Amino acid sequence: MTGAMVEAGAGHGDPSLDRYARMVCRALGVGTATVTIIEPGRAVFPGACGLPEDLQRDRESPLSHSFCKQVVVEQGPVIVADAREDDRLRDNLAIPDLGLIAYAGWPISDHTGTIVGSLCAVDGAPRQWTDAQIEMLEDLAAACSAEISERGLRDLAAIGESAAQDLSHRSRVLLALSEGLSATRTMTDVAQAVEAIAIDQLGCLHAGIWLRNDGDEIGAAQAPEVLTFVAPPTTTWESALRNAVLPFDDTNPMGGAAVHGHAEYFSDRSIQNALYPHLDTVKQVGEARSFQPLITRGQVLGTLALIWQDPHPLSEQDRVTIEALASYSAQAVQRAGLLQERLDALVTLQSALLSDLPESECLELAARYRPAASRDQVGGDWYDAVVMPSGATSLMVGDVVGHDIAAAAVMGQLRTMLRTIAWTLRDGPAAQVRRLDRAMEDLDVEGMATLVYARVDAEDPDVEGRVLRWTNAGHPPPMLVTAAGEVTFLDDGTPDLMVGVQPDTERLDRTALLPPGATLLLYTDGLVERRGESITVGLERLAGAAQRYQTLGVDAFLDAVLGDLVGTELNDDVAVLAVHLRA
Repeated sequence: MTGAMVEAGAGHGDPSLDRYARMVCRALGVGTATVTIIEPGRAVFPGACGLPEDLQRDRESPLSHSFCKQVVVEQGPVIVADAREDDRLRDNLAIPDLGLIAYAGWPISDHTGTIVGSLCAVDGAPRQWTDAQIEMLEDLAAACSAEISERGLRDLAAIGESAAQDLSHRSRVLLALSEGLSATRTMTDVAQAVEAIAIDQLGCLHAGIWLRNDGDEIGAAQAPEVLTFVAPPTTTWESALRNAVLPFDDTNPMGGAAVHGHAEYFSDRSIQNALYPHLDTVKQVGEARSFQPLITRGQVLGTLALIWQDPHPLSEQDRVTIEALASYSAQAVQRAGLLQERLDALVTLQSALLSDLPESECLELAARYRPAASRDQVGGDWYDAVVMPSGATSLMVGDVVGHDIAAAAVMGQLRTMLRTIAWTLRDGPAAQVRRLDRAMEDLDVEGMATLVYARVDAEDPDVEGRVLRWTNAGHPPPMLVTAAGEVTFLDDGTPDLMVGVQPDTERLDRTALLPPGATLLLYTDGLVERRGESITVGLERLAGAAQRYQTLGVDAFLDAVLGDLVGTELNDDVAVLAVHLRA
């Protein structure tokens, strides 16, 4: 390690390396992370976040308290859920003295390729690290190694201020790459980040990604493979849009780069056009251009295209930086693809947990489930409807506390138990929710939920309309809108306690009349609640939408209400169930 690095590590933090530690904390959800360099007799922390006060100040510890030394010993990553159970680490004094339990460390290397330490995340409790977290740590460690290597090369070469400025620029580019691409979740996110980084850091006019896919994915049965442009929503790159689909072969520069696995560089567009005269160049812009294959773990994913406004012969430093951009972009594309596959699987799971609505001669039923935009598309909101042997229809909408796949698992159990109780027993909604509460305790179902259980009674010739009975376990009130547009919230008294808290809670049945032509709406709180706003405002907003659209059929009614109240970017899951009594 160079003298500059030693000075930064002993008693002083390096702001750039501190930033890597902060990114690890954010990306892996831990409180402590370090850039650790192993030296004879000590471990120094030129980059750190969340260390105890004395270590954060001194920036060093003896090797007796270092897990990171094991990364250097093994010359590879060390991923441990519980160090107390790991033969390599169980005797390390960092466990009793610092309370370190879970550890994930990825090697960092200097300009000679020597592994000098670790970029690591630690936790004070046992923890299973996910594949996505480990991949993120690997990406950040690669960026950190690149910066350390550049510093070593700068000190070693001593080529003067001009070269140092160039290296500093490359360091900023690499940091911008790791930071800009680490937060991407979708292919569009990746395309937008790559374009922004290329324009800001490399001075490009345009940058874009063409991804490899089968021709039949764009509607041509058994067609050959193609490269398809991932168009950011606000792109102004007309030439890219005109050439959005290109053959996956060497008849074009992007296909050639992908097929042969090496970059194509052109200092001006006339050179490219002479080689590929058949391409559509009507809207061609810029002069210098680079086409870099996107390859990760031996798999060709597509091609990165970079366009500069003026002729721009690429230096060796430019090429290294562009290759880094392509490498980071390929990893981000792969993560986005895996995440999309995961989200598709979760949506399938959620759909399987939400049953189809039953058919009814007198009732029109419709339901919608909308996941929150900011996390995996699965949660604890649900709806259900069961037609009873008596002709009555039981309706349920609920919301399990939590916003993840665990909440969805609890939701599946509650929904199944409640619909079974509804089918087999004929007493009122309150009694059936009490049975659900007791079943949760007896069957060790860990969770809490709010819900509304309503029942539309069978037809009674002495009643004009249908009798509606319901019980409310801590849930937003059902809404009733008549054929004349009169809106009523069924909030007679304080709602009962949510389920999963106190099994012997007394619950009340409430009764109302569902007149012909009326629509009953059950919903979860994501429809009406907004941060920093009283729920009364949300209920008034819902009432206004219901009055505007009450003449529509139930499917169109739900879509219109959801469009007005939540739009496309939801902050919380939403489940809604609408029941219309035909006139």
